[in-house]
Amino acid sequence: MNRPWFETFFGEDYSRYDHHPDTDAEVELILRHLAHAQTVADVGCGYGRHSAALANSGKTMLGIDLSPELLEQASQQTAEDDSGTPYYARGDMRCLPLADESIDGVVSMYSSLGYFDDEDENYAVVAEFGRVLKAGGRAVIETVNRDYVLRLFQSKAWYTRSGLTVLESRTFDPVASRSEVDVTVIQGASRRTYRHSIRLYTATELSMLLASVGLVVTRVFGSFDEDPYDWDQPHMILVAEKV
Repeated sequence: MNRPWFETFFGEDYSRYDHHPDTDAEVELILRHLAHAQTVADVGCGYGRHSAALANSGKTMLGIDLSPELLEQASQQTAEDDSGTPYYARGDMRCLPLADESIDGVVSMYSSLGYFDDEDENYAVVAEFGRVLKAGGRAVIETVNRDYVLRLFQSKAWYTRSGLTVLESRTFDPVASRSEVDVTVIQGASRRTYRHSIRLYTATELSMLLASVGLVVTRVFGSFDEDPYDWDQPHMILVAEKV
């Protein structure tokens, strides 16, 4: 039986070619909207680029991810940076290792929603956010802007980074609203293939899902500089509050 794509995608190759020049701006936005949150869970924390910075700002951070490779890298980088120390835990976002109403903030960045083929499982992720947040707690959620992707859709892309050549072949299923990307990583004579698949939501859909678990969307942005959300912006950033 084939493993789910997200169990093989986020490994050593991913950590080498993944690149985020806007991390500082992302962290600043999170801090603006989670200013009063002391305990925060970074769900899908990857190699900890947000968790470490947020811990260094004085917050008690728990970074949760399914990838042991990325969690190990997060722990190593935190030690090397000598910054605030997040706690890291391997966990499934559909069943977070946290008690009911135990934290002040949730962070979900870089399109970490919509991984699962079954919509009930994608809904379970949102439901977990509602379960673990205290009343008045907030979630900051960033994902790709579906309208932007469709308007400027590119079926092919490639780039080089860290000695790797990365080829992407993309398709979009408008009925399922899923982005499918076949990724080929070339290193010398070696060639490795991966698959990436996420459900893309409209702002209306995601707001309705959040409302169904007691999270009311209070702000929607199209960029980390808080530009208005429209189809010219690549991001969809929602701030939601637990009522």
